Amino acid sequence: MVEYSFVVDLSGNRLSPCNKNKAYYLIRKNKAKMLNKFPMVIQLQKIINDDDNDDVKNYLGIDDGSKNVGLGIIQQCNTKIKTIFKGTIELRQDVSTKMTVRKGYRKYHRYHKRYREKRFDNRRASKRKNRLAPSILQKKQSILRVVSKLLKWTKIDAVYLEDVLIDIRAMIEGKELYKWQYQKSNRLDNNIRLAVFMRDNFECVDCSSKIKLQMHHAKPKNSGGADSIYNGVTLCEKCHIKTFGKELQMMDKYLTKIKGKNLCLRHPMHVMQGKKYLQGELGKIAPLSLTTGADTANHRIDWNIEKSHSNDALVICGTKIKSTDINIKDWHIKPLRKKSKGDVETIVDGFKLRDYVKYTKRNGVCYIGYITALYPDRKQFNMTTKDNIILKRYGLKSLNLISRPNSIRFS
Repeated sequence: MVEYSFVVDLSGNRLSPCNKNKAYYLIRKNKAKMLNKFPMVIQLQKIINDDDNDDVKNYLGIDDGSKNVGLGIIQQCNTKIKTIFKGTIELRQDVSTKMTVRKGYRKYHRYHKRYREKRFDNRRASKRKNRLAPSILQKKQSILRVVSKLLKWTKIDAVYLEDVLIDIRAMIEGKELYKWQYQKSNRLDNNIRLAVFMRDNFECVDCSSKIKLQMHHAKPKNSGGADSIYNGVTLCEKCHIKTFGKELQMMDKYLTKIKGKNLCLRHPMHVMQGKKYLQGELGKIAPLSLTTGADTANHRIDWNIEKSHSNDALVICGTKIKSTDINIKDWHIKPLRKKSKGDVETIVDGFKLRDYVKYTKRNGVCYIGYITALYPDRKQFNMTTKDNIILKRYGLKSLNLISRPNSIRFS
């Protein structure tokens, strides 16, 4: 598997990447020094006037997603095409939950420190025009952070982004709709709750009771269930109480009764939201071109490329590539949260929080991951591996430092 090293000269000019082995050769000969190890970036000890570099074009492809985002860079010159970088960004999914917890802390502080009257509608930032929810905005900003990092190491002449064109109504119906069908609401009424009652003849689907009716989501909303008539079921109060804590166990039963659909529209809707913001910011970096998912799928099949987020990002560039051209290291990219200014930097035997390390057990089993906690008194640590395995209270003796990422971790 080929791995490339980014190259800059003494004045910071971005040159064409070279093979990683050649980069180490230049370092050994004192012709270059290493600026970054993961991914590898070297700086030559002289200024290069590379006139031929103008004929080389680098194209960045982005496969946008709600959980993972694919990135790929293709270099095209007069004689050949090669892929110089590909990776997958892992986006955070915990922002909404953390904001809810913070809201509880703020509410407790306001009401328990001293009595103050309730205030409503007093947050100007949450009411501004074209505002994006923080859970959506941070995902788009994570993409821009990684692109800005790559832009320091290599030039980008054009950006190709897969435009998200998701027809939510067609997904719910499961078929192509005529124009007149779009004008007819699939809720039967603007009130989904009333529409569900009308469909079920205003009676509980379990016991046929018509007293104290309630709408129940067959697939809970906190598990990604859609707020749709195809996920709503009519239950009386007693039957509804029986479902508490057993929603997922009883989901298939209710979906079968109402001929519903197990839909999860959260992720496609998250990708749809904020796409104009992302397109505007990427357009400031380089000329932006939009492609469609259909073109990506067709090219991937025609060129016999295996499906993955990073491979799709390469295909999105539209430049014909072969399956052998993409046999390079696939980076796993994790943008890190900003540290609090109040955090004290703890160093134990040369290790810090967030260090990317390798731990070897006595039986020879190795784990690679990052440090999540340090215990100076007993010289122990906690770590989370690349496979999300959590190791707690292990000794520092068998620990080796791989890298010390600052804001973005490449592994």
